[in-house]
Amino acid sequence: MVMLIDNKTRIREKAKELFIRFGMRSVSMDDIANAIGISKKTLYQHYADKETLVADTIEMLLETNNAHCQASREKAENAIHESFLATETVSELMKKTNPVLLFDMQKYYPAAYRKFLKFKQDFLYNFIRSSIEWGIKDGLYREDINVTLVSSLRIESISLPFQQDFFARVNTDLASLQEEIFILFLYGIATPKGIRLINKYKEKRAKNKI
Repeated sequence: MVMLIDNKTRIREKAKELFIRFGMRSVSMDDIANAIGISKKTLYQHYADKETLVADTIEMLLETNNAHCQASREKAENAIHESFLATETVSELMKKTNPVLLFDMQKYYPAAYRKFLKFKQDFLYNFIRSSIEWGIKDGLYREDINVTLVSSLRIESISLPFQQDFFARVNTDLASLQEEIFILFLYGIATPKGIRLINKYKEKRAKNKI
């Protein structure tokens, strides 16, 4: 039984790596089996089809993101610090991510995309909303903002770089684009006190001391 679990974990990890790098549609079950060094028969013992593997891999990614967000909250000095911590892993992931990833998932793997939407609309929305409310309470974010609207805008901005028409018009990479959107969002809702903290954490991030 232990060997079965280990093989399944290896399959998901390798699938995740390949999906992130090349997109989902272009990676076949043969590609995954060959990359791991197992037979296609062994692969199908764990996953009956690619759709199931994609959904399982996305669920693993979302669980990892959930854990990272929770760890960021526990470690954070304040709401702005929390935002910087929570985007660290995302920024690193974006450096390796093919921009077709979300498009592939939405068009060809609806079960996985539904998992992504549920995570975004439930956990991530509530995480961002509570962070904004924390920032308002501490005087870091403006009291006059519409928290529901701003939280929803931030949620939707996460998917913006993956929109192919939009991405094609900007001369940058996914990581830089996400970073720019993130910083613009923070400056847009911050008080003068909050802006000073944003600048502080930007400096620390540049020195890898966040």
